[in-house]
Order: sequence, then structure tokens, then C-alpha cells
Amino acid sequence: MRIIFSVHGYKPAYRVGGPIISVSSLAEKLSSKGHEVAVFTTNSNLDEDLDVPLACPVDVQGVEVWYFKRIEVLKKLLPFVPYLSNSSGYVYAPTMRIELRKRIESVDLVHTHLPFIYPTLVAATYARKFQKPLFYHQRGVFDPQRLNFRSVKKRAYIRYLELPILRNATTLIALTDAEVESYRALGVDTPCRVIPNGVDVTSYRPHPINPIPYIPDHSNVILFLGRIHPIKGADVLLEAFVSIASQFPNAVLVLAGPDEFNLEKKFRALAESAGFGERVIFPGMVSGDQKLDLIARADLFCLPSMGEGFSMAVLEALASCTAVLLSPGCHFDEVSNAGCGVVAHPTKDALASALAQLLAQPEKLKAMGDLGYQLVREKYSWDTIADQMIDAYAEGLERHGSRR
Repeated sequence: MRIIFSVHGYKPAYRVGGPIISVSSLAEKLSSKGHEVAVFTTNSNLDEDLDVPLACPVDVQGVEVWYFKRIEVLKKLLPFVPYLSNSSGYVYAPTMRIELRKRIESVDLVHTHLPFIYPTLVAATYARKFQKPLFYHQRGVFDPQRLNFRSVKKRAYIRYLELPILRNATTLIALTDAEVESYRALGVDTPCRVIPNGVDVTSYRPHPINPIPYIPDHSNVILFLGRIHPIKGADVLLEAFVSIASQFPNAVLVLAGPDEFNLEKKFRALAESAGFGERVIFPGMVSGDQKLDLIARADLFCLPSMGEGFSMAVLEALASCTAVLLSPGCHFDEVSNAGCGVVAHPTKDALASALAQLLAQPEKLKAMGDLGYQLVREKYSWDTIADQMIDAYAEGLERHGSRR
């Protein structure tokens, strides 16, 4: 099959977060299975621009990628507004339209990977114009909790721009059953397939290879890895840690990731006022071997998010034999059934209770990590996930053809 992916960012735009890993991993696996994948994206790296060739094909680990320059008018006009200057924005890339129009005429299908962005709008527009099957990923963005964040703007965009795309799509892709419900809550009855993200367990390590200088020896490490964003729950995790820190003098909390909303200063002040400033660590954005070692070094990975799609960071933790503590908003209750994690509500008291119980049982944490590795190896390999996507494409292509 000849496939176009349209997405807001692509490797090496790791500051954007999990979709960069999940989209690129899927593209690479589809390509390795003999499919022709071309990715149309921007040079966005959250609050930075990638230094990459623009408006021309680039080979990125066997995948043809076209990067286009983004233009964020509001960011230029209002650079002092935090949520504008520290987010990916609409990623308007006007030169993308020309090349995308040329390419869509000759492909078998179009697959978009996020709402509220220009790459999805323009790809969906041309897919409809040239009667190409459209497969649509929301990647957790329609979660009710996430829609409550800047809700007025999002609801207007959905009504006038996103709903027509959703209703004309061939197939909606949901990462979880909760995403199916969030599609239906918008009044959309387009056929939907549940296909989770995957992980390549061979890319991760059960133990760190290199020392991590900012983590003291013999520490019990609680790790948050992701964008420091209000909806991710890092603030509640910090409050929970502070409330139990005196019981576990060897425990440290590592809050790793881009500080998208300039929250680090506030968090540091809270930790220092409680007397635990040296035990709350902010390494910033981590990648490469540093990231792999940090996840492997952690005794417990914690993501108390209000709303997720299907977190790549959680899969990475499990692939590193690290136990997880998640919120219901992560939509991954399977970790409880598999014995590799605990699900707790994202409140200070609930998280503090769960942290205390887990930190008091280091041997249980290790056993949970081993079970997590087994879970992702058996059920969430990219080879398995790509086959599910190929099946969804084939079914959608057949249904699309019968409608014409």
C-alpha cells in the first residue's frame, strides 16, 4: 500500500512528546513490511524549530519524510502569553499544501495523527477532494478532561472544522475503548477500530548502563517522564511525594521533561519549603542513552495524568522492567490485572497512600517490573500493532471502494 501520514511533528522532535515515538515507530514498521510510507510534517519541536531540510524528501530510518516550515502568527504577535509560546500550536505550514496535493492523488490512503492542527486539516481536505480513504487518529485529544482545557476554543474548532473531517473519514482509530467513547460523545458514528500503541522491547534495558550523576547512590527513584503540563499531574505527584518523603529518607522524585508551562520554579519552591528540595530533581528534557538509563534506574514510574491516549512513556517503563503507578485517566487498567502496576486516583491522598505502600515493598516492585516486561513483550510489540493497522487499512479500503 502507498500511505501518507500527516502529523504535527516527527523525529527528532522529541520535545513534542509520545506521538513522535509512536508515529515514527509505526511508519518504520509499516515500511519494513513492504508498504510505501511518506510522512508530511513540520519542523516543530514544541518551543523550538528542528534544523532539518525543508520541503524536500528526507530519509529518516527508511521512511520518506517531508518537513515544512511552520508559521505561528499568534506566537509572534503575543510572545508573552505562556500557553502560546510554550506549545506546538496550530503548526500552520502553508508550503505543505502544495506538495501534499500532488502526492495524495497517487496514494492508496491518508492517515492523519492529531486534531486541531493544520497538517490534519489540509490532508483531510485533499483526501476528500480526491476520494481517498482517510484514517483518523485522535491520540487522546478528545478525552473529556483534555477538552476541558481551553474548552471554548476547542469546542468551536471541533464544531466547524473537526466534525466534518470525522464524519467523512473512512475509519477512526482509537488507542483505547475510552477513545471510542470520546468519539461517540462528539456525535460521530464513523466506523472505529481500537489499536493501541506499541513498543520495541529490544530498544530498552532492564538496568542502567551508565551512572546518573544527579541521582544519589542507593536512592529509591520515583520517576515522572513527560511534558511538565497541568493535565499530566506532576503537581499532584509532587504534593503526594512531599507528604510521604519523611517516611522514606532514601526516596527521590525525578520530574523529567520539557517545562512547557514554566512550572519548575513553583515546584522547586514547594519542595524547598517542605524541606525536601534536594530530593526533588529536575533534569529537564532527557533523550538517548540518558533517557534509557533513567527509566531503567527508576524503581517506580508514575503518571497521574487527567487524560491520556495510550502513553508511550508507560510502555517504555514497562519495557525497562519498571513498575508503574497510573491514574484512571491513563486508560491502562490492564497493568493492575497483569500485576505490573497500580491504578490510583490523581489526588494527593490517593497517590501518597499508593506511593507509601509500593515504596515499603522493594521486592514487590522488582517483581512487578518483571511482569510488566512480559506484558509488553507478549501483547504490545510494534510487529503485532502494525499488523492490526494493516488489517484496519485493508478493511477500510474495501469498504471505501464499495461506497464509490
